[in-house]
Formats: sequence, structure tokens, C-alpha cells
Amino acid sequence: MKKKYGVRLLVALVIILVGGVIFAEPLLMRVSRVLVYEDSLVKTEAIVVLAGGKGSRIEAAAKLYREGFGEKLFFSGFKVYPETYTSSLMKNYALKLGVPEDRIFTLIPDVEVSTRGESIANLEFLSKNHIKKFILVTSAYHTRRAKLIYDNSMSALGYDMEFSVYPAPDPFVPIEGWWKLRTGQKGVFYEYVKSLAYYFNL
Repeated sequence: MKKKYGVRLLVALVIILVGGVIFAEPLLMRVSRVLVYEDSLVKTEAIVVLAGGKGSRIEAAAKLYREGFGEKLFFSGFKVYPETYTSSLMKNYALKLGVPEDRIFTLIPDVEVSTRGESIANLEFLSKNHIKKFILVTSAYHTRRAKLIYDNSMSALGYDMEFSVYPAPDPFVPIEGWWKLRTGQKGVFYEYVKSLAYYFNL
């Protein structure tokens, strides 16, 4: 799967160059869609929200909770500045969106600040809470890499869990029209760089 993903990334990078020259929207759309992964949703025990996204990931998770797709929300987060962590900020926003406090579980992971590090911390946290099935929520452009990382981390840790991936819309890095925004251009570019770094184990 990893090798196939690397080939798809290289093909997509070629498409970026061509699309940048001829400004063909269909090609540019394909560039962003390569990054997206989405599963059909079923009801689960938990909804795991990855740090980042400027609130859009939490909004998507709160919506899924209200619709009955998950019983609990799990947030892990990193230090933003002294005594302030993204997990606490995420929890506060979820409370404002109507998620009950006793349905929110937070973690401050002692791992590398990366999707891979976060995956290890989240999976261990879920295991301690006896969660076997969950929905992973992250920004749409980040979903395919997140899916691969969680699959590999789960295998490495030996956990028997099932999860589905939900792509949260991100107004700063939209899948449609990302090339029209500087934040979209940077987001897609950096996601390709990180994906290639992951493929080559950097």
C-alpha cells in the first residue's frame, strides 16, 4: 500500500506542474483529491479528532456526535505555550458546540509533534479506555496520509481496532479551489512534502 501511495504522489506532483502551467482546473482538482480518503460511516464508540484545522475538525466531530455516530470525543494535543495545550482548546470549543463535558476525553501526549506521534498516543489512549471502534476526523487534505499512518501504527502496536476516516471541510485548505488561496496552496504543497517524507521514512 505504501509503495502504491508513493507512486500516486509522484504522479500527482507531475500533475501539479502541468496544471500550474496551463491553469486547468480539472487537473488542479485532481491534485487535491489524491490527498483525500473517506469511508462510509457507521456508529462507533468514539470520535478521535486530530489537532489542527483551526476549529473545522472539532465542528465536524461535534456534528457527527449530534448525529449519533460516536458516543465520546477524544482529543490529544501539544503545547501551544506554557500551560496551554491544543487539547484543552479543542475541548473548550467542543463544549461551546454543545458536546457534554462528560463525553469529552483529553490527552497531553509525551511524543514527537507529528501525525505519527499523535497516532501512537491516541491509540494507546483509546486502548486504555477499551475503545475498539472509532471514527478518525481530520482535515480533508490530510485524510489519506492519516489513514496510512494509523493503519501502520495500529499494526506496529498490535492493537485490534477498527476505524473509519471522516474528512472535515477546511475553509483555509479547500479541496475545490485550493489554488485560489495562499493558505490552500501552502497546505496542499506541505501535505505532499510530508507525504513524501513519510513514504521515504524521513
